Amino acid sequence: MEKSSKGLSAWQLTMMALGSVIGGSFFLGSSIAIHAAGPSILLSYVIAGVLVFFILYALSEMTVGNPTVGSFSTYAAQELGEGTGFVVGWLYWTGIVLSM
Repeated sequence: MEKSSKGLSAWQLTMMALGSVIGGSFFLGSSIAIHAAGPSILLSYVIAGVLVFFILYALSEMTVGNPTVGSFSTYAAQELGEGTGFVVGWLYWTGIVLSM
């Protein structure tokens, strides 16, 4: 016998809430920026997207070329010294914590 349930499951409600928060934030933030700076903000979005692409492409190339445990700080420590790796690691952690 099939169990019939009416309404949405908890998983579906969670995904709807998450999608609306993310979508609302992107659209509201973009509209505020476009209203303040004009359509030129779209050019800066494109430039930022291209920069992010190049950074992630470079990180993927470093990962394929030298597969070690770690991320930005590991590669910075290998190429630029332990002090730079330490600073990069803490800057990365600080950026993640502040974005939360």
